[in-house]
Amino acid sequence: MRNLKDKVIAITGGATGIGFALAKTLGSEGAKIVIGEPRKDKLKEAVSFLIDLGIEAAETYLDVTDLKSVEKFAEFTVGHFGSVDMLINNAGISGARGRIDRVNIKEAKKVFDVNFFGVWHGCAVFSKKMIEQGTNAAIYNLGSENSLFVAVPKSVAYVASKHAVLGLSESLRNDLPDYIHVGTIFPGYVDTPLTGEVEGGMNADEFANIVKEQIKNEEHIIVSHAYNSVHIEKRNNEITSAYKKYAPRYDGDDIYDVKTILKNFKNK
Repeated sequence: MRNLKDKVIAITGGATGIGFALAKTLGSEGAKIVIGEPRKDKLKEAVSFLIDLGIEAAETYLDVTDLKSVEKFAEFTVGHFGSVDMLINNAGISGARGRIDRVNIKEAKKVFDVNFFGVWHGCAVFSKKMIEQGTNAAIYNLGSENSLFVAVPKSVAYVASKHAVLGLSESLRNDLPDYIHVGTIFPGYVDTPLTGEVEGGMNADEFANIVKEQIKNEEHIIVSHAYNSVHIEKRNNEITSAYKKYAPRYDGDDIYDVKTILKNFKNK
């Protein structure tokens, strides 16, 4: 979507942090913004700020862990602006910190309910709307540098949930119609309410401007923090090394390739 003017963009958890920064920068391109989250006071403050910037914006209550609430969010978006062109699944939480044997399982499940199943709900509901529309549309899911390597120790629930988001996005890219673009956004450390008192992250507005250009270019891997490539390369090298040592390529090795097996099965 190189031209965002008059495009309708729904953002979950868009009243603060990265979501709000994205609302501002995408709205500055002429997009119409709908934000949803549970904190009604934050919603009204955010929309008032956006309107003062000259951005068409609306807000509604949203609990991403509740499928019905997500359905109402989608209905509100389409009802208010007539259609939906883009969904940004931004809502996320941290929590359940500590070594896995000491983590409260209920807290861990809450992290997954928001970070993974909240994204699942958004993708399921909005992709259906987009398929019904039959026009070019896009879904962007907020992963994390923790989708690609372990950036934050003793955060097993958060790290695992963000790995899961990447898997969800890549599956959607394979399954949805070609006119629905799917991408994953991989923030590094950004100063937001989620990061708490630990300072030193990238400014949220700076991050959002980096992301905006990649959204306009319809990228599906959306990145920011340059040094992350060092950690990613290390992980990729470990995987490549393991294959070279224990499962090196050989002539005819595609006989066990899952895509080849499935293709041959379908052709029987």
